[in-house]
Amino acid sequence: MESSERNLDSTSADDEQQRLNSREDAADRCAVGVSLLVLCFALVLATLWEVERPSFARCSALDNATERHACYDQLRSERLKPPAKGGYFR
Repeated sequence: MESSERNLDSTSADDEQQRLNSREDAADRCAVGVSLLVLCFALVLATLWEVERPSFARCSALDNATERHACYDQLRSERLKPPAKGGYFR
């Protein structure tokens, strides 16, 4: 019984090696890698977009009154944008 288990183990190891070397698996690994790269890129862009937007705390920290008021005006204009079309249901 032990000899049959050893044969199965060696066969499964060979099958595993063939599976790892197949072109389909290489394409799958490449697709997963590209997907992760795109996801990381999107997260970096979202982070940069969020950091670039003015906030109340950033506007309050400005020493120059002209810059501070311009920052508040920009913050107000962003917050008071009208809703996108189709936002209301009838």
